[in-house]
Amino acid sequence: MSKYSKEEIIAAIKEVESGYSINQIAKKYQIGWTVLQVCLRRYQKHGEKGLYPHAYGWSAQQKIEALNYMHENHLSFTETGVLLGISNRTIWDWEKRYLENGMSGLEDKNKGRKPRVQKPKPPKTRLEELEEENLNLRIENEYLKKLNALVAEREKHERESR
Repeated sequence: MSKYSKEEIIAAIKEVESGYSINQIAKKYQIGWTVLQVCLRRYQKHGEKGLYPHAYGWSAQQKIEALNYMHENHLSFTETGVLLGISNRTIWDWEKRYLENGMSGLEDKNKGRKPRVQKPKPPKTRLEELEEENLNLRIENEYLKKLNALVAEREKHERESR
């Protein structure tokens, strides 16, 4: 829902609550009908904070309890998400991870990229060092030639414009 501003979503919800149909308001604000419906339900259940749910800090035990509650009460992922104030995608991810890996799939994952392990490079031979230095000097030489050409061209334009 980050695609829509908080103000747009709240304005759309207020119009629906004032009697307009979800279809009309979804078209007016160019918000998907189902997105607006879920936002409305979250807003009614949890207020503004329900519009931007997050699932941080849930233990594996709490996640399995949420999944069990969903199944025992024959709720959809969306209904469960609205009830718990988290996204239906999060509930779906939990279930997928649980089905694939059991309880260990619900344990907190380490966030972020894995540190890149760099293999130590073998020391350069004298020949490799000289080739690298030669390449760097060629690059510097080409750069200076181009710079001199640009300066000469600028000076020429300045002389002609006088």
